[in-house]
Amino acid sequence: MNLQLQITKREITHHSTIIKTKHLFAVIDLDKSKQYPQNFVSILPRSIKVTVKPANIFEELFGNESLETAKQLLEKALAKRPNTETTIAIKERLKLLNPKLLNKSKCQNCEKPIKQKKQSFRPYKFCYECHIKGCR
Repeated sequence: MNLQLQITKREITHHSTIIKTKHLFAVIDLDKSKQYPQNFVSILPRSIKVTVKPANIFEELFGNESLETAKQLLEKALAKRPNTETTIAIKERLKLLNPKLLNKSKCQNCEKPIKQKKQSFRPYKFCYECHIKGCR
């Protein structure tokens, strides 16, 4: 499969004033055909969760490799369009695909991410495994 992103820009108007600009990311296969409607594969989703049951067609088609494929497609599209309006949308989509490390810190011993409780008075400095090793 020779995959590529087809990015289209849509402007949503209301009473002849532009309200929002949306970018639609379509995954196309250039081996099928050279024109857009015939070579359509799927829409690139905003978030990809690698789970047992796929949440959308893109995850169903590419399985466990869907996150890597999406990142590769977005990076190729970013390299082709270095200074345009769509680069902002591509960078935002890349940020959405990166795993979120909110409310997490790193262990001082092994540097694994630790999830902090919101109600804790002091943040954790060590992961559970390092804490058990230190107590013995």
